[in-house]
Amino acid sequence: MKPTYLFKRVFAFGIDFIILALTVKILFPYISYKNSSGESFIKTEIGLLIYYLFFIFQDVFMNKTIGKHIFKLQMTFDNPMEINGYKKYFRIIIRRLFDLLELVCPFIYLIPIVLTKKNQKLGDLIAKIAVTQKPNN
Repeated sequence: MKPTYLFKRVFAFGIDFIILALTVKILFPYISYKNSSGESFIKTEIGLLIYYLFFIFQDVFMNKTIGKHIFKLQMTFDNPMEINGYKKYFRIIIRRLFDLLELVCPFIYLIPIVLTKKNQKLGDLIAKIAVTQKPNN
């Protein structure tokens, strides 16, 4: 694995996370609650829903996130001829289920990428998806 690939993956996620944070900031007045002290907050369930919808929406409709697009990365499926209809969406959802664990413990994100042949994170391994660099045309 080239170090540039790892940096691209990490920075692509960083860009995606910044865009997500800006989205939440814009939506905050509409999705926040005030506690008895007058402090505003977002319920955990709503925050997680926004997080997962943000990433799943991009993966399903664009087949990549904005960060991956900027760094010329793409999602590829093992056995793409067998992936059609709901199977594609199911794999994308399975892949994203591990995001929270990878956010809480970044080593769970980085170690599999460094150690696996196709540089896959934990969710990628389980969902049989790989993130690859787009070939230069």
